Amino acid sequence: MHSQSAVDVIQLLKELLKNLSNSSPILGAAIFSVEGLPLVSHFHTNVEEASVAALAAGAYSAGEQTVKELRQGRLSSVIIQGTMGTTLIISLLDSFLLTVTAPENAKLGLVFNDAKRAAREASRLMQELT
Repeated sequence: MHSQSAVDVIQLLKELLKNLSNSSPILGAAIFSVEGLPLVSHFHTNVEEASVAALAAGAYSAGEQTVKELRQGRLSSVIIQGTMGTTLIISLLDSFLLTVTAPENAKLGLVFNDAKRAAREASRLMQELT
């Protein structure tokens, strides 16, 4: 089996994020590097992708330090809840993050389930690049 080109994988990831935000309570989704660099995103509203990437990477890094300090294993996700919505950050392949946003009235279990399913698919697609 031959590896797909990076361009093909990026396109498939864009479709995955679009489908995720169109078929669940998730409003938007993005994949960023753990360094805070944007890879792909799909948001329904105007979002400054670079700023969100940097903030998500910072939040994830703080979560990693917390988990390490408390000896709770390896960090798999971070949940940030605000009065108007929730942001979920999930680790992909140790060097990327899937970040999703949902409105305050969304069922957190459903958001988490949909995001985890997308994270597994994104990880599978991205492994083909290596």
